[in-house]
Amino acid sequence: MQFLCEAKKKRSFQVFIAEGAPRYQGHALAKELVARDLQTTVITDSAVFAMISRVNMVMVGAHAVMANGGVIAPVGHHMVALAAHRHAVPFVVLAASHKLCPLYPHNPEVLLNDLKSPSELLDFGDFSDCIDGGTGGTRLRVVNPAFDYIPPQLVSLFITDTGGHNPSYMYRLIADYYTPDDYVLQQHVEPGI
Repeated sequence: MQFLCEAKKKRSFQVFIAEGAPRYQGHALAKELVARDLQTTVITDSAVFAMISRVNMVMVGAHAVMANGGVIAPVGHHMVALAAHRHAVPFVVLAASHKLCPLYPHNPEVLLNDLKSPSELLDFGDFSDCIDGGTGGTRLRVVNPAFDYIPPQLVSLFITDTGGHNPSYMYRLIADYYTPDDYVLQQHVEPGI
């Protein structure tokens, strides 16, 4: 946020924000940007591909940055990264050092997603006839993932509190912050249990 406010002092620009369904975080961000006098346009998530050609740069936050330069970000960001890549728009990830993760996405101990409540997507009162078919089986399943994994080839640049970095450099940056003892967890078993 502060980055955009400082940039506004030097140049004129407009911010496009996807609504961020189903939790609509984009609406709250848009209100905050407008309160700081930044010209802001909210678009539906499904309009990202239609609007990306009007954008000069995409900037997103991250839940975590993996050792291979991949990103775990809020659901929907992979679609934005694909649209940016398709239209040759730089996709920039803003992440502080504490977001760096020394693990690789293919490690079995890495859980790339969290499932949120289906009630964020549907009002079950409207779908009660689909939930139980009388056979004990559910005809309607609702999946509400919280995160997307964005592969490093879709990321143009990382901006951290230590500067700007290529995705291929993230493993080195992580090595500066972590040792193998930091991320190899040993389970301690009490004798006699």
